[in-house]
Amino acid sequence: MALEVMMPVITASGEEAVVTAWFVDEGGSCTEGQLIAEVQAEKVSEEVEAPGAGRVVNRVAVSDPVPQGSPICVITESVEQPLADTAAATPVVSSEVNTRVTASPAAKRVAKELGVDLAGLTGTGPEGRITESDVRRTAEPAPSGLRSVIARNMRRSHAETAPVTLHTTIELGSEKPSAVTATIVKLVAEVLAAHRLLNGHREGDQFFPADAADVAVAVQTDEGLVAPVVRDPASKSVDDIAIAIQELAERAEVKTLTNEDFEGGTFTVTNLGSYGIDGFTPIINLPQVAILGVGAIRHVPALDESGRVTTNYQVVLSLTFDHAFVDGAPAASFLQDLGARLAG
Repeated sequence: MALEVMMPVITASGEEAVVTAWFVDEGGSCTEGQLIAEVQAEKVSEEVEAPGAGRVVNRVAVSDPVPQGSPICVITESVEQPLADTAAATPVVSSEVNTRVTASPAAKRVAKELGVDLAGLTGTGPEGRITESDVRRTAEPAPSGLRSVIARNMRRSHAETAPVTLHTTIELGSEKPSAVTATIVKLVAEVLAAHRLLNGHREGDQFFPADAADVAVAVQTDEGLVAPVVRDPASKSVDDIAIAIQELAERAEVKTLTNEDFEGGTFTVTNLGSYGIDGFTPIINLPQVAILGVGAIRHVPALDESGRVTTNYQVVLSLTFDHAFVDGAPAASFLQDLGARLAG
């Protein structure tokens, strides 16, 4: 009897994840409950244990995107047992060359998406079968692995939203604020209480406002951007929020964030100020409808109330919102209120 081992549903069924490591060789034996693989989706890692004893065959390639809930390998009583029909090699005739090649269904689908001619590829699968990873390597420099998953989500955000970005410059006064991100996260959560159209999540064509703000904070890692959630920052001190953000960033770097760290975010803050960026157009973090970008804090000349030249600190805030759910005036009002609180 053969047992299919499924990609765990980490974020949502059908969304893609990747195998980051195999702990059993192709054809190697395993016992029930043995750790056989590590998988990852949206920087959330999870371990996969064998559901039964046998030999591990037909493993998907490391870093090949796989729909969550679909097979990643098969455990059989012997290596001679064939894979289920869904991964069997299928003869394909090239439209340009009268030569028969074999490719997996996933390879054919990706080849069509990326415009790759299968007849020109050498397969690395069993008996020379062309695999999805073979196609993706040919299509370089297209992103692959986890970067590919992130790229798909970014394109999905632009495809499913009507993004508009508003920029405003905020006067911060003569003293440079400390813990900028934590301060803004707290103020955002407080101001959102009066701007509920920006705080919540969408489902299809409906928007569901949240009772409180759980603010996701963008964190850069070596493999890409993640946005874990700070819970109810309106009720926390700036120092506590800063500690929470630091802990999330450290866990993101060592890949110990869990799905719970990403669930339930109602708004996102992303800060590129440390890179010297002023204004930019952040991409909405679905299923949310708005994201705030924070730029660099600049020390600039200014006039005091008597008209004398002095210096001041400024920051540019960039709010991207989904115009399908939020009009420009309510979005501008949110930025105005946030700026007033930040300047005060």
